[in-house]
Amino acid sequence: MPHTLKKPAIVLETVMLQPMTVLYIKDTTAIGKQNKTVQKDYDTLLNFISKHALTAGRTMAFYLNFQNPLLLEAAVEIDKLPTELTGNINAKKIEGGLAIIAHYTGPYQKMGIAYNAITSMMDENKKLPKGLPFEVYLNDAATTKNKQQLQTDIYQLLQ
Repeated sequence: MPHTLKKPAIVLETVMLQPMTVLYIKDTTAIGKQNKTVQKDYDTLLNFISKHALTAGRTMAFYLNFQNPLLLEAAVEIDKLPTELTGNINAKKIEGGLAIIAHYTGPYQKMGIAYNAITSMMDENKKLPKGLPFEVYLNDAATTKNKQQLQTDIYQLLQ
């Protein structure tokens, strides 16, 4: 009996994104190796957040390019800026505003279809992007056995 893969699911929505503060680590990795790299970065960020009595929010990544080597920022939303930053940890504020969210369920390797859906929606509504899109991870790739059940929200702020 042939095995059929479940098609990834995408639901698009337009929302008003509230401003947020994030801690991030800029890193470089090979395509296909980014999960291991960002997990290491998240561990560093979460240890810092815990040590400085901050509250962690969404776990996310900003991809600064999409070719080898990947340049990315692994980030965690925080409740307030710490008094000091250490090592390779940086902070930035993400301004809020009108945004498209692609609620994506499926393996990371097929997430390009969600990015294409955002682009199509912007084209149809004559909207322009403001800044780079970013991914928010709703469950953990390390503990989600069925990669078809990975859930990611992709945000694109609009001009």
